[in-house]
Amino acid sequence: MNPTTEKQDAILSDTIDILKTRIPVPFSEIRLDSVVVGVFFTGVKLSSGYGGICFTPVDLIPEAVCCSTAASAMPYCGKMQGVSVEDMLTHMSSPAPLVRAVIISVVNALSAWFFDICPEGTYAIEHDKDAFDLLNTIDPATPVVVVGALWPVIHRLKLRGAQYRLFELNKGALREEELPFFVPPEEQNVVLSRAGCVVLTGATLVTGTLENLLARIPQGIPVIIGGPTVSMIPDAFFSRGVTAIGGDIVTRPDEILSTVMQGGSGYHFFGKAADKILIHNV
Repeated sequence: MNPTTEKQDAILSDTIDILKTRIPVPFSEIRLDSVVVGVFFTGVKLSSGYGGICFTPVDLIPEAVCCSTAASAMPYCGKMQGVSVEDMLTHMSSPAPLVRAVIISVVNALSAWFFDICPEGTYAIEHDKDAFDLLNTIDPATPVVVVGALWPVIHRLKLRGAQYRLFELNKGALREEELPFFVPPEEQNVVLSRAGCVVLTGATLVTGTLENLLARIPQGIPVIIGGPTVSMIPDAFFSRGVTAIGGDIVTRPDEILSTVMQGGSGYHFFGKAADKILIHNV
């Protein structure tokens, strides 16, 4: 187990620094063309034409029922069109969930740009592949730690008869039949030491819990991170022991923003405005 404690957002910060050296246009010259904060996803389109999305962390906003005070922490609200990527990224350390969602969407859009121009073989990418398909290769006799209420993952594990344990910040988000598998925080390190695999959602990047989780996973245990939120270059993840990340490439930015604006989810845009990708650490 890695005894070091990383600062929150270290992965996001490292990823931004890498992209600054790889994108052929200075961040000061790239603008936000469109920004949408939907019920399920947040999305952006850059002046370069590339787009990116991130899940909308509504459950992290206590005042989300009405007139959220978090709105006051949303920089450029109503005036985001034309703001430079450089200026937007200066708010990376903001605790406001919606700000973080926009920034991660920007990083994903920049990553889509680099995926498009990087030399062939830079990354081991499989297209139209779901990260959680890798669970089919895990020995069902070894327990899988699932971080977050990932219903598709839990369903797959149940069908395979696999053992699993659940880490979840909001215990109330679990169904009654899942409660026996819930692991309280004080027991998590022991459970991690015995895991055959750890599966995380990209939402941990938004909540700021990812670095701490990765630091607690013993070396050698496969770590899979999936979801549109982690649709970014994998360098900073792989250097911290992640086995594979699965996200998406936005292929039709205008269409996906329209879908997101109208309350759409992945079921509405995958295969239409975005394609799934799986990147292996090799």
